[in-house]
Amino acid sequence: MNIRDLNGKSVAILGAHGREGVAMQKALKQFAPDAKISLRDMQDGDGYLDNLDQFDVLIKAPGIPPHLITNTGDAHVTNSTQIFLDSIDPQTTVIGVTGSKGKSTTASLIYAILKEAGKEAILLGNIGKPAISYLSQHSALSTQHFVVLELSSYQLMQVTSSPHIAVVTSFFPEHLDYHGSLENYKEAKKHVTKFQSSDDIVFYYKESDGAKEIANESAGSKVSYTEEDSLIAIIDTNLVGAHNLFNIAGSAAVARHLGIDDKTIVEAVRKFEGLPHRLKNLGKHHDIIWIDDAISTTPESTIAAIHSLTPNIKTIILGGQDRGNDFAQLGEVLAASGIEHVILMGESGPRIKEAITAPEIIIHEASSMEEAVSIAKTELKIASDSFPIALLSPASPSYGMFKDFEEKGDVFKKCIENHA
Repeated sequence: MNIRDLNGKSVAILGAHGREGVAMQKALKQFAPDAKISLRDMQDGDGYLDNLDQFDVLIKAPGIPPHLITNTGDAHVTNSTQIFLDSIDPQTTVIGVTGSKGKSTTASLIYAILKEAGKEAILLGNIGKPAISYLSQHSALSTQHFVVLELSSYQLMQVTSSPHIAVVTSFFPEHLDYHGSLENYKEAKKHVTKFQSSDDIVFYYKESDGAKEIANESAGSKVSYTEEDSLIAIIDTNLVGAHNLFNIAGSAAVARHLGIDDKTIVEAVRKFEGLPHRLKNLGKHHDIIWIDDAISTTPESTIAAIHSLTPNIKTIILGGQDRGNDFAQLGEVLAASGIEHVILMGESGPRIKEAITAPEIIIHEASSMEEAVSIAKTELKIASDSFPIALLSPASPSYGMFKDFEEKGDVFKKCIENHA
């Protein structure tokens, strides 16, 4: 649905006060000034999702679980991502990146390579500003423009058109409380390829069976990649962890498809600084190296972080919102990692504790980030290692104690600096 088609329609923005809801309001004011807009948000009370059948169109924010949207009648349910895709110049090259792990880094690397190659490009979606906020700016740009769009499963649910170039970095169970089942989660992810034509293409990580299944939904060309396809060694980049090789490989495969030479790709990757809160080295404070990996909100992502930094991690801070994740494998990895102290926070802390069976690991519990950092400082002060690592990698969402993972990582950094 093109945004201009909403002119004169009765439209409800569900989650109106959130990031995408606010951006949608501004876009409608510019492109559909005669739309009759109703703002619905949980801040307005429990009945904010009542009587949805009175509207022509419902624009749903990603954060609202699908099971809450009921009694919609004949209303058309969509989201701002789909409206953006329907409203931009059809000749624009959209590169959609999704995956349970690696999508943020891969999308950012693709964008960095495009910029290094002198291409007009913007990075939007789950990692950047809401796509809809760039609609007016984008419409005036040339058709040689590239949009790199990081897509979460939440954003993909209402999407009914797939990007020309899709990238699927991985797939494993995540957000099951939101989607209701693994199959529902996978179905949402499949929307990145499900509506592709024979002229489109999808790149996917070969070692992920789920990524391959999602790629096979495409009617277009399918190209797999592995870590071995990386054009540069991790030691020659600013990235931390061998798992980033498959992010580099995926972004390089897309760039080569677009005719960008290997020299330019390598130079862009070499300059790439990494993402905030993704294995970010905060430096040495009181003889400890502090690593912020607050973005790791699943056990699988935290496991990758541990593998990247073993054997130098001595303390790890885990826990947050409990979404029913299975922590058994995380417990096994902790036992083999050489980590001496585990500091637990939040709702998921008790279940993580149950998964830790190694008797040599000392478990601490903290009610705040300040307490967690204080424990880490105290315990590592007596460590014999030279500059041991204290890692924040929650393996759980940050909601509840924090607004999001960005706030959790920022508070972590402030607490470290306050104890310096």
